[in-house]
Amino acid sequence: MESQIIDHPLLHILNEQGLLDEDQIEDVLTEFHETGKPIRGILVDMEIISEDALLEIMAGYMGARVVNLPATDIPPDVIQAVPASVARMYNTIPVEADNSAVVLAVSDLIDPQTMDELMFVLTRDVSFVLARESDINNYLNQFYGDDSETVNMMLSALETEIEEVGDFGGDYDESVKGMEELAGSTPVVRFVNLVLYQAVNDRASDIHFEPFEKEFKIRYRVDGALYEMNPPPRQLAGPLISRIKVMAGLNIAERRLPQDGRIQIAIGGRQIDLRVSTLPTQFGESVVLRVLDRSVVSLEIESLGMPEDVYQKFLLDIKKPNGIIIITGPTGSGKTTTLYSGLGRINTIETKILTAEEPVEYDVDGIIQVPVHSSVGNSFAMILRAFLRQDPDVMMIGEIRDLETAQMAVQAALTGHLVFSTLHTNDAAGAVTRLIDMDVEPFLISSTLVAVVGQRLVRTICEDCKTAYTPDDDILAGLQITRESIGDRQFYYGAGCETCNETGYKGRRGIYEYLSVSDPIKEMINERKPTLVIRDKAMELGMRTLREDGLRNVLDGYTTVEEIMKYT
Repeated sequence: MESQIIDHPLLHILNEQGLLDEDQIEDVLTEFHETGKPIRGILVDMEIISEDALLEIMAGYMGARVVNLPATDIPPDVIQAVPASVARMYNTIPVEADNSAVVLAVSDLIDPQTMDELMFVLTRDVSFVLARESDINNYLNQFYGDDSETVNMMLSALETEIEEVGDFGGDYDESVKGMEELAGSTPVVRFVNLVLYQAVNDRASDIHFEPFEKEFKIRYRVDGALYEMNPPPRQLAGPLISRIKVMAGLNIAERRLPQDGRIQIAIGGRQIDLRVSTLPTQFGESVVLRVLDRSVVSLEIESLGMPEDVYQKFLLDIKKPNGIIIITGPTGSGKTTTLYSGLGRINTIETKILTAEEPVEYDVDGIIQVPVHSSVGNSFAMILRAFLRQDPDVMMIGEIRDLETAQMAVQAALTGHLVFSTLHTNDAAGAVTRLIDMDVEPFLISSTLVAVVGQRLVRTICEDCKTAYTPDDDILAGLQITRESIGDRQFYYGAGCETCNETGYKGRRGIYEYLSVSDPIKEMINERKPTLVIRDKAMELGMRTLREDGLRNVLDGYTTVEEIMKYT
């Protein structure tokens, strides 16, 4: 516990001053790991300390003073001393400035690395005062305008700045030192920060940097769909990608091999984890960042959008003492989130939980998480074998890919452990036949498999531009339903507005099918029946298919017909 307190200087200070005890620290850290909210916000929300008292303590620690922003007169030239991209990225407002120094108002402790970054990006000495977070946010909107506007303005301003620095072509490829200098130049640092800021602001799950022969594309994946942002100049590809590699601690001289890394960064007052993957291509390195923003992903089962009957069955099955629960679906269908939601619900002092993942996506307190590195021989099967000697109650395997892993999972379930895992199959019934195809004996599957959850993520209609319409016969025929079955119920679509970037969609929710392995299903598994026969039997026993659950979401006004047709 002591080391965790030291990881969070604010908790350490409050603990030293006798304002926080060990139990409160544990509660705060649990909330922090589950929600990703800032520590100071959690302390105020839990009413452990008031915001004003907290500001005074942080000011004392930083050797700064507390200011009342609304009562402070800030001249326009001071505001102009800090570009909008920097103010928003670091959640700060300038209160005084001259040619050599600037005083910034912040609402949280500033670490030395952030201080250095700010001095570098602003090219002047920086000192700090503390102010209320709500005041800083109000001033950000007042002085630096609406988000979407500022992002486009910032982009054009930065592009001008970049052109002034000069052409990055020429001998860029020659020296590592040259690459490092360009990657560390102020416009490049600002540009990368801005791209990250905009991505997090738009709730992007991935950011793609893609160099082509004549252009350099940057695309965001939001709610499963890719959107392109204004492409920066082609000659920026090298310096921008080098900057990301420097941030992720990767070797910037190595451009012939794929590399993986991780960046932890505070963006707009939120702590964000970025997983970095580089891939050498014909025209330079393509880089993809996976954004893991804890404050966007809720790991509560209730927020998954499961229908009531599926939710009740899932709750019942995850509390069983042994067996295998499998989640199926393609990449990006939310399998990991469902697994973690289940593990989170049974993560108590009495339960020892171990996970093997490639890579570890969410850090969860109280769960032992092991990254899989196949390159060093650390495979799923090998880790599982070691798990059985660690006296666990519950195990989670990232994915069952081969016979060896499947056999280890079965063995673990037979010896009294509950095992969670995933499989890449199209539907729940397909998981059974996939295991048989892997040469797992049917009688072992039928005696250990508890349930298979098939799932997809569909985009939800934006509430601000939701529009009702009456479906025509073609749409109903495509969904294989009759007009009588829906009565006079309306369907909905998103017309497109500012809130959803004119897409008509905002956010996603799951659609599910839940195959409970009951006695009739066990018999069919033992008889090696094909997927379709098992699926028909499960439907006869009450399983709703993905298409049927999707239709429920259409009729309830959550999503559109197009989304359901696309994913089921």
